[in-house]
Amino acid sequence: MTKISTRHLAGLPDIGSLQRLCKSLATLDAVICREWEYRYYSYNNAWDKDSQEEYFSMRNGSGDEFQILFSRHGSIINGLAHESEMSNWIEKGIEPVTLKQKLSNLFGQKKTITEQQIWKGVVDTIPDEFKDFIFGEPVKSKGTTFCIWRKTNDDSWKIGNIQFPKDKYGDGSEDLLYILDNNPATYKKWATEYYEKQFEEHKLKLDLVKHIYDFKPLTKDIALGLNSSIDDFDKLKTDLNEIGYEHYGL
Repeated sequence: MTKISTRHLAGLPDIGSLQRLCKSLATLDAVICREWEYRYYSYNNAWDKDSQEEYFSMRNGSGDEFQILFSRHGSIINGLAHESEMSNWIEKGIEPVTLKQKLSNLFGQKKTITEQQIWKGVVDTIPDEFKDFIFGEPVKSKGTTFCIWRKTNDDSWKIGNIQFPKDKYGDGSEDLLYILDNNPATYKKWATEYYEKQFEEHKLKLDLVKHIYDFKPLTKDIALGLNSSIDDFDKLKTDLNEIGYEHYGL
């Protein structure tokens, strides 16, 4: 089966299905891993209430990540694979403004910032509606090696006109986007490996993962089936409300 990537977009779900999947991934991680900083997947359903924007993120702790914006205009995916040849960062000098800064610059204490030079074609043709997201924070600081978008009236996902590097790794999207295939077995396999200690004695059951993928309400029994050591249900409810995932009886 062909993995999802910028070269193979057919397996990427439509916007509505992708949004539900992202909430399911964040919910599974929230239940299985109660410490937010160690989670791979997170979702904020009120990222920008005024603009009706919701935000999903993946970070692996090794410098690779992707973010997805859901808005009334559609959806856009930004990703960074730090080992990709397309991840090109440069040091840039900061122009001094005050006299103190000018003197400091003159005597060798020049201040610099690190900025990415985004690979040609990756974001050159993104719709105007998504530019604030791609060129603003937090995406600007995180970086970009691939970008995929789809407006609400589009019938498919799109990328720019890109000349990819000749190496096999390319923009790294294949290594990061596989989780978006909407297959609960894919998450089960990943989670069993990533949260290895968690599932040494308590096995992760596929039917419970599928329950969340099917976007059915989370109950106490399902939560304990996924993680038998949960004891902070009030905090879990807060997490689920932030994600926008239905629950009852917790």
